[in-house]
Amino acid sequence: MPYLNSQKLVPRLAPALDNLHEFTSVEEYDVNSVLPAPKGPLETALVTVEPFIPSLHVDSLSRAFCEPPTGDPDIWFYPYPKGKPFESKEETLIYVEKQRLRANLLTFAVTDRKSGDLAGIMSLGCDPAQATLDVKLMGIKIFPKFRGTHVFIHGCYLLLSYALDPTQEGGLGLVRVGWRTPPENVQSQKAAEKAGFLREGIMRCYEVSPNGSLYPEVLVPDGSGRMTEDAVVYSMTCHDWLAESKRDRLRKLL
Repeated sequence: MPYLNSQKLVPRLAPALDNLHEFTSVEEYDVNSVLPAPKGPLETALVTVEPFIPSLHVDSLSRAFCEPPTGDPDIWFYPYPKGKPFESKEETLIYVEKQRLRANLLTFAVTDRKSGDLAGIMSLGCDPAQATLDVKLMGIKIFPKFRGTHVFIHGCYLLLSYALDPTQEGGLGLVRVGWRTPPENVQSQKAAEKAGFLREGIMRCYEVSPNGSLYPEVLVPDGSGRMTEDAVVYSMTCHDWLAESKRDRLRKLL
C-alpha cells in the first residue's frame, strides 16, 4: 500500500516586475526577514551598516554591478549565476527583490562614512528552523575601489557583533556564524581568515544546481544534468567571539 506523505513545498516567489520597490520609502519597505533587523544603523567611526533599501542604495549598487572589471575576470563579485556585469538597473532591482523574497536572508548596505559612498553589501542568511542559533555571513560584495581598505573588516566586525554579542549588549545572542566559499575562490578564504574565522574543512557537494553556472562545478553521474559544487567552510562561534576574545582582536584592527 502507498504511504501517505502530504509534504507541501512552498515555491520561491518570483519578483513582480511592475513593483521592484525602486521608489518605496524607507518607512514602507519590508525587509522581509526571519532575522530581526537592527533598530538603527550599526556604526564604527569609519563605516555604517544598515538594511539595504533600494530607494537609498540601488543606484550605487547598480553602477557597481554594471561596471566591467578592470583586470582579471571578477566572476565572484557579480551575482550568481551570471558571474558577469549586469546590463541595466532593472537587473539589479530584480536581484535585490529576489534576495528580499528569501525570508531567510537579511541584506545590508555598507557605507563609507568619510565619503558617504556605498562601499558594498553583506548579508546574514539562516536556516529558518535554526534562525535563533546559526547564521552565515554571505553575499559579500565589496566594490573594487574599497577593496584593501577599512571597509571589509569594519563591516565584518559590525555584523559579527550584531549576530554574536549577547542580547543584553544589543546583539542577537546567536551561537555560530558560518562562512562558505568555493575552493577556487582563494580571495574569499583569505578574507574569512583575516576576519578571524576558523577553517573547518571542505564540505563536498555543498550545493546542487540544475543547469550549472560559470563557477567550477562537477556533473552528477546519473544523466540528470545536475551540477554539484564543493565548499570550504569556516565558522565563528560564540565561544570564539566571547571566551576566546576574537571580538577584542577584531576590534583592535579597526
